[in-house]
This record gives sequence, C-alpha cells and structure tokens, in this order.
Amino acid sequence: MTGRPDYDIAILGGGLAGLSLAVRLAEPRFAALRVLLIEPRTAYPRDRTWSYWALRPHPFEAAVSCRWDRWAVASAGREVVSAAPGLHYETIPADALYRIAWERLRAAPNVTVHHGAAADATEEADRVRLRLADDTSSAGIAFDTRPPPRIGGHGLSQVFLGQEIKTERPVFDPGTAMLMDFRCAQAGAVHFTYVLPSTTRRALIEDTWFAPPGFRPPDHRAAIVDRCAVLFEERGALPMDPVFRPRAGTRLLPLGTAGGATRPSTGYAFGAIQTRCDEVVAELAAGRLPGPGRPRPGLVRMMDRVLLGLLARRPEQAPGLFAALFAGCPPRSLVRFLGDAAGPLDLAAVAAAIPWVPTLGAVGRLAMGRP
Repeated sequence: MTGRPDYDIAILGGGLAGLSLAVRLAEPRFAALRVLLIEPRTAYPRDRTWSYWALRPHPFEAAVSCRWDRWAVASAGREVVSAAPGLHYETIPADALYRIAWERLRAAPNVTVHHGAAADATEEADRVRLRLADDTSSAGIAFDTRPPPRIGGHGLSQVFLGQEIKTERPVFDPGTAMLMDFRCAQAGAVHFTYVLPSTTRRALIEDTWFAPPGFRPPDHRAAIVDRCAVLFEERGALPMDPVFRPRAGTRLLPLGTAGGATRPSTGYAFGAIQTRCDEVVAELAAGRLPGPGRPRPGLVRMMDRVLLGLLARRPEQAPGLFAALFAGCPPRSLVRFLGDAAGPLDLAAVAAAIPWVPTLGAVGRLAMGRP
C-alpha cells in the first residue's frame, strides 16, 4: 500500500471510551494529527451515570454533579462508613459529559466526526481500512470501542434499574454514598440498593442484583418507589467478567469495554478508561505507535474470580463478606483496589481483610480449574 492514509487516527464509537480519547486528541498539542470519530448515534440524552473514586485527573471534571467524602456498606445490624483524607467518590450524569465532549470536539479543526454512521475496520500492513455505508477511507491506527461478540463468561450479570427520585421529606444523608445496602429482600442471588444522595430529599437509587443466568429479579421499581417522585430512570445488565473474541492487532486496538476496562467484580470502568486514554496519548506525544493495553495484574484477576465464584455459589455470604472487607481494610487501600490503582501493599491489605473461611471453597475450585 502506498500513499498516506486519509486520517492519522480513527475512533470507532463515541461512547465514554471514544469521547475520552477524542477530547484528548482535540488538545492543541495534537493539532497536526487528523482524527476521525465514527459514531452511530445522532443524539446524546442522559442515558446513564458514571461513578468512581477520584484517583486521577480527567477532562470531564466540570461534568461532576456530586462528590461524597464518605461511603458506606450496610448489612443486617451493621453499617460500615469509610473515609480517607483527600479521597472522595464522584458521579457524572451522561448528558453533562456528552455536552462537554462535543463542545470541545466541535471547536477542534483536526477532528472530523461522522454521526449516524457505522463502519467495519480491517487491519492492513501499514493502515486500517474503514468501510462506511457510503464511503471508504483509511487511518494509520484505529481504536475500536464497539463491544465485540461475547463468547463466554463466568455466568453472573449485574442487573440494575436506577431512578433519580425526590421525596416529600428529608430522608438522605448527602455526605455519604451508600455503595451496598443489603437490608433488602434476598432471594437466591446477591441483592442490594445503591444510593447516591445529592440533597436530603433527592438521590439516585439503583436496585441491583448479581444475577445468575435465567434469574429474573423481582420488580425493581417496587423496591425503590415509596412516596417519591421519579425524575430520571436508567437500567442495564452488565456481564461480570465476560470473555470477548479478541479484536486486537498492531494498528487496530480495542478500547473501553472491548479492551477490558470494566472491572469484573464491580462494574467500574470510568477510571480504567481514563488511565488507558492517558497512556495512549502519552505514546502518541512521544511519536510512538501505542501498543495493546496492559491487563490487570494476575493477583487482581485471581481475587476477582474468587469473589465471583463465591457470589455465584453462596450469594447469602455477600452481605457479611462486603461488610467485613470495608470494615477491616484501610479505606485508602480498598479504594485503590476498587479503582484499579492498587500497589502490592494495598493488595496485601485487601487480602488480610477478606473473611477467608467462606472463600476457601471458591479458592479451591479455582485452584482445581473448575468454574
């Protein structure tokens, strides 16, 4: 193949991962790079919410709607509230992030956007061939954020419905994010309520199940609504530790969920996506072709698999296990572990806080290579 590609960089998909990379490439230091963003959507309403611990800077700070200096886990007869100086939990509504991203991309002369379009990508020797419905172009390197075909997994899915509600009287503590409240009906699967209050009368509440295949959770709304007005609703089903068909090459690289950003045991992806995008732009700024993203450390992957195995086989153990973990692990170490920023000492602190008696069976099954 001769001649220069039509674009230096192509991004397939304009969700969180695609926009996170695109806004970085819209910075003046990358003005010489020709960037193409291909996105099937033409409208960006509020369709989800991203929450995470603020462990690293990112381009969407202005979109943060709430921050909490405390976070909690509750089970029957026990509530563990954690905090650490300088650490806070944040949330971003999707429409605010989309608005900031598109404002920056429209102002960047080096970024071209194809809305309402989908593309197939094929890696060639010195470029990636892009085939749109009515066009063919090429890029020196492409990042594919589209979810690839799923070919397996460990069975559990995180099934949830969230509603932003407003109550008639003050009922919430706006200084504390309730990450897992197990004081709700348990019915053969892990069930908890996730509460992010913005005022004493307003909160995002998610009714969440770690559900095995074929499990049908009871009515989510009935678990949430009680003398309150619903302001916003979101729902989803996230496979926990899915196995995707590989789609990586030298010039065609996966990004976002396709690149393994979603944490199997928690569903968190925001922080990992920002870290990966920072790595990509650092390589580009140094004049190097970015390589594949690094997988999580083997010990972290093993700990996630042990937890998922326990949750699948012994869901009744979940409330006590999570309460013990949040109570026994130093908050800073646990936050770094959950936020994909743990060092060896953090992993040791998490391991020391895990109640190993109920987890030994899952460890043994993993050691024997059983699902």
